[in-house]
Amino acid sequence: MEEIKKISCPDCGAKIVAGEKVEIGDILECSKCGTEVEVVSLSPFCCQELVEEK
Repeated sequence: MEEIKKISCPDCGAKIVAGEKVEIGDILECSKCGTEVEVVSLSPFCCQELVEEK
């Protein structure tokens, strides 16, 4: 059984839970505020907030 991977949303602080099959480069979305983060590392699990270019 794989460990559940989760982080706190960098914008609102809500928990963002990744699925079991998450891979580097996947985009996760906060269900509370819609902020998107990109998975940048699996061990340790780490995400980076996506910033839209203007």
